[in-house]
Amino acid sequence: MFKISFDFRMSFRKKDSEPLTETSTVRLSNFTNREALLMGQSRSISTLNNYRTAVASVIRFAGDNVTLADITADMTEAYQAWLRSHGICLNTVSCYMRSLRTIYNRAVEAGIVADARPFRRVFTGKTPTDKRSADIADIRSLLSLKLTPGTPLELARDMFVFSFYAMGMPFIDLAFLRKSQITRSHILYYRHKTGQRICVAIEPCMADIISRHSDTANEYVFPILRSVSTENALREYATRLSTYNRALKRLAAMAGIKLTLTSYVARHTWASAAFRSDVDLKVISKAMGHTNPRTTMVYIRELDDNSTEQANRMVIESVISTGRTPVQGR
Repeated sequence: MFKISFDFRMSFRKKDSEPLTETSTVRLSNFTNREALLMGQSRSISTLNNYRTAVASVIRFAGDNVTLADITADMTEAYQAWLRSHGICLNTVSCYMRSLRTIYNRAVEAGIVADARPFRRVFTGKTPTDKRSADIADIRSLLSLKLTPGTPLELARDMFVFSFYAMGMPFIDLAFLRKSQITRSHILYYRHKTGQRICVAIEPCMADIISRHSDTANEYVFPILRSVSTENALREYATRLSTYNRALKRLAAMAGIKLTLTSYVARHTWASAAFRSDVDLKVISKAMGHTNPRTTMVYIRELDDNSTEQANRMVIESVISTGRTPVQGR
């Protein structure tokens, strides 16, 4: 596996002086940057970030000079093996491959490469994921932590809890939340991913967090971003997201939470808690800014995965309740 990946990386290295006028030498990075500008109005920020992240990963594998013509079935298969050898899960592999496929298909439409179906041998589907929602007890454990005021850990804990309080507000929307989007009683924002309008009533527990981290010199609600330039703010956001997720892992260890905490766990946790509280699925979808309730089910499907567990418990209890032990071999 490692040898295949190494061989492909070696074969992709080209001279920096290669011209970009011929279609066979159009670099993947250059084409992606151009297409990202063209797609800026029709794609969400998170989708464009997915494209750039995928391309950055390919460059780490194949080198700075990887071209569109280099993307073949053999190359993507080796790239997939390289990702897996570095511990990347299949769903992340699929996300990278689907992003690259979108870029490649645009190159096909532009006549730069022929449609050679380079992604036919790699995984582009979805696999069941581990539990991604925490328990209410986990939220309480985080709240009970004695953290030094003004530290990054306290900010990370408060952002996670605020995300939960605010009906699963994604971290990117927390980061870009401006003071102008807040009234005395409500938060009004549009999701970066879907553009859906979300209105959240400000509860006292949320107001406490806002006041604790308010900075009069910053037009953002929380001290996550500083730059007001969209391009610079996005780069800043990517760094802060990574820092945030590392802090959440530390907080989980401190609070004795076995689940791996990430920025999206708060969102999953709110959806699961609402579902357990018999909130209508359509209401949960609206609160989370989903255009389709089936998307919401991705967040709460895990709650229905205990049917076999319940069935087995019934079988065992039927045996225990009779006071008899099954005979071996029957």
